Amino acid sequence: MKSGTKDTAFFLTAIILDLIALCAAFSFSYWLRFSTHLIPVSRGILSYQYFLFISSQIIVIWILVGYFAGAYDTKKIYPLPEQFYDIFRNTLISIVIALALSFFYRPFSYSRAALIFAFFIIHIFVSTEKMLFRTLKTYLFKKGKLLSRILIVGENPILQRAIDVIRNDKELGFEIVEVIENIKRNGKGSFNSELNKISEKVKNYNIEFVIMAFPFERHKEIKEVLLHCRDLHINFLFVPDLFEIMISKVHALDLNGMPFFVLRQAPLDGWYGFVKRIIDIVFSSLFLIITSSLFIIIPIIIKINSKGPIFYLQKRVGKNEKIFKIIKFRSMSHNAEQKTGPVWASGKRDSRITSIGRILRTTHFDEIPQLLNVLKNDMSLVGPRPERPVFVKKLKNQVDGYILRHAVKPGLTGIAQLEHKPDTSIEDVKIKLQYDRYYMENASFKLDFILIARTIFTLAKRRRH
Repeated sequence: MKSGTKDTAFFLTAIILDLIALCAAFSFSYWLRFSTHLIPVSRGILSYQYFLFISSQIIVIWILVGYFAGAYDTKKIYPLPEQFYDIFRNTLISIVIALALSFFYRPFSYSRAALIFAFFIIHIFVSTEKMLFRTLKTYLFKKGKLLSRILIVGENPILQRAIDVIRNDKELGFEIVEVIENIKRNGKGSFNSELNKISEKVKNYNIEFVIMAFPFERHKEIKEVLLHCRDLHINFLFVPDLFEIMISKVHALDLNGMPFFVLRQAPLDGWYGFVKRIIDIVFSSLFLIITSSLFIIIPIIIKINSKGPIFYLQKRVGKNEKIFKIIKFRSMSHNAEQKTGPVWASGKRDSRITSIGRILRTTHFDEIPQLLNVLKNDMSLVGPRPERPVFVKKLKNQVDGYILRHAVKPGLTGIAQLEHKPDTSIEDVKIKLQYDRYYMENASFKLDFILIARTIFTLAKRRRH
């Protein structure tokens, strides 16, 4: 199938499926409101036809909000948590508009209780529809159908990381047609000759995406690729290195006619920090209520399994290098570090971890009490992972810029925790610091929502396995 035809098919299918899911959600909301009598009806029952007529206007608003926000962009690589954020945004905006109309515009007569039902039901119905559509597309991709043909050009180690991600993630729907690697030992001539042929290869192989995986200092090669492909109307993806991540959010500033570029502003301060704190309190309280039964079950199992306290309190470094005590369910034998001293956990091979502790760590249930740290304002739901003082003292001298991560509150989850394994070496710390810096420069409610959703999905996958 040609690229344009495939994009049109995906675009129309996505809109049609959303329309079906939204109509079903509003119909179910009508049934809940007027047929189940969960809330007494005092002003008469709206006819189903009129209800659908008004709902259709809200559905149009929902679709338009998504369209103008780029939710139906077929060339966009769309992580599932980001789709859930878009569903939340579209639903919130369309329902708020409908509620406002119902208050201030009399002809727009609507059941506000049905709207409240619809707000929650839309999330369930549309999320389910999105997941089913993704499952269908992934199935077709695995069968070799409807794949986007890509060409990758770059230099190791970034190049190999990009190849591994694409080959391992079938949801992307990419087929690697050719890889052009800049190998220094072959000299510039070989690589340059390959670059000169790149436009011909794009045409002959019907390439849809060109992925560039170069270190920042290879800007000349990046420019060459763009020049060769400038008239081909294809999509470019860039795999950033550390420097590109550091300058990912640059702000322009004019001082008496002289331009300045601000690479870093005061992180997570102002109104964003205020609202973020409110969200931390609300959601940590909600999660504590949901997991309250575990605060009864897990302590009993820990006591039966091994001697020692139920909770493990450990000193960690927070915002502005303030020391606080992190709270966890104990997963190691009591006084495990008496012989070894402070060391990084070595994973499944760590003999200090108890049998029930392995289960708690695999499911991350040992970290549930840290929600109390969030309530106490020691931590946030999203942010860099807090480290122990003894390690921070060493890492400040060994890793450039490490101290910057203490400009914000540490978090239960974050980009670094999701993208990379726990620290076992200085190299791990350096890699995760790149992700922490990216979060600090690009923090937003949308990014926080996506990271929390990704964390929930990651935990669910681990529990299934």
